[in-house]
Amino acid sequence: MSENVLHIEHLTMRFGGVVAVDDLSMDINKGEIVALIGPNGAGKTTAFNMVTGVYTPTAGRILLDGRDITGMRPDQITVQGIARTFQNIRLFSGMTVFENVLTAKHLRRTSNFLTATFRLNAAEEKRMRAETEKLLREVDLYDLKDEMATSLPYGKQRLLEIARALATEPKLLLLDEPAAGMNPQETEELSAFIRQIKDKFDLTVFLIEHHMNLVMGISDRIYVIDFGRHIANGTPAEVQDNPAVIAAYLGVDEE
Repeated sequence: MSENVLHIEHLTMRFGGVVAVDDLSMDINKGEIVALIGPNGAGKTTAFNMVTGVYTPTAGRILLDGRDITGMRPDQITVQGIARTFQNIRLFSGMTVFENVLTAKHLRRTSNFLTATFRLNAAEEKRMRAETEKLLREVDLYDLKDEMATSLPYGKQRLLEIARALATEPKLLLLDEPAAGMNPQETEELSAFIRQIKDKFDLTVFLIEHHMNLVMGISDRIYVIDFGRHIANGTPAEVQDNPAVIAAYLGVDEE
């Protein structure tokens, strides 16, 4: 029996009179790569924002490993084991590659203001720096560790943002359009990278993506929404031949 990691139950988000997500239910099991797709404006990022605490749902529940995390702050949800990237890269522009990842590592620190003031946290800081070096080696970014993050090629910046998310030690990684702006070679490399980190870090991956070759190539299962409502789910083969999905993307009426 599959171990459920994320359970979304009748999730709804209203902004005034606009219903951005409407009664959405989903399940993601441990070790899966699950994609959420749909036309522009379908409510995908709104769903991500509710899962990660950016928005508090109007209705519904979100369970992580059976624990209700609905309405928690983003930092609390990260501590629970969910990390995410964004469609628009949000690296710390004034920091190096190493500093970007080390800063994320501090989320798991046990020291406080007092121990930091009296430098009683030296051992923990040394450990976090060693873990940062190890992580950068594992994702093949170590040779760039002293480069300014925003000086990297675009594709490397994307990988760094994912590495920074990994530094928070997530069990569930949310990727919001990770291939946005990438060329075909970078997209192919990203697909391999996602598979690699899923296995290496024992992750479950939940992604939004418009690049259908990537989605169909790496996803175990796909959920499709349109106008905030769930219209289909299944394997890539099942979804791509679903008449409701074809109608949503092509803007034609179902027969």
